[in-house]
Amino acid sequence: MEEQKVQLSESGHWYDFNGNAKYTIVGKNGKERPTTLRDARKLFYVPSVTGIIGVAAKPGLENWKIDQAIGAALTLERLENESDNAFLYRVKADSKEQGMKAAELGTIIHADIERGFQGKESKTYLAVKKHINSIFPYETWIAEGSFCHESGYGGKIDLHSESGIFIDFKTKDNLKGNKAISLVYPEHGMQLSSYAQGMGIANPIRVSMFIDRSNTELIVSHVWDADTHARHLAMFNSLLNYWKLLKDYNPTEELIKLKETI
Repeated sequence: MEEQKVQLSESGHWYDFNGNAKYTIVGKNGKERPTTLRDARKLFYVPSVTGIIGVAAKPGLENWKIDQAIGAALTLERLENESDNAFLYRVKADSKEQGMKAAELGTIIHADIERGFQGKESKTYLAVKKHINSIFPYETWIAEGSFCHESGYGGKIDLHSESGIFIDFKTKDNLKGNKAISLVYPEHGMQLSSYAQGMGIANPIRVSMFIDRSNTELIVSHVWDADTHARHLAMFNSLLNYWKLLKDYNPTEELIKLKETI
């Protein structure tokens, strides 16, 4: 069967109770498609960290989307006799395309770093590794480790160490001159805290690392204060409970039922 590209969003990421990623399934027509909530109910999958955090508003992201839409409106030429609705549709499509391109480039950069930690070095990987070593020398790192936590969620960690350091990579445009503190948002800390909980680490070191999309050797990092971990974890677990109520699906209850049948 010819391999097909399946478009995924982070909210469509799911994991089984062994921590294996289950982003897609093969449908009744024999074709691969993104896993849905309906599939998760049947197959006892748990939602991803990003899916959980996605139920909360993200002012920074929304502001970026607004900027993209305004930029598209300013640069697109109005067609002759084009209606307002038709023009708005083109503006929305253009701004969405810019967002997709940024996401695709971010995925490529993430994959490049992962391959580096697996032995296939690149300029991006070497820059990232040098930056990490300047902060945390002599660590043993694990790239893209996944998990499933008993409270009913799963995730895949960009990078973590055996000693309890968790690093999440973010890609940004125009990073030059920016300080990391101006780039971080509470959801970044929540994401890292949820990873630590998922791996059973009570006192993690959490790092949000930003990489410039156009110059991947330009990197800045923010090491979160240890005393923010408890608050960020409480915020995440509150969203997890909200997600379960919103979706009317409690993966933990399903896990208990599944164990009772074994």
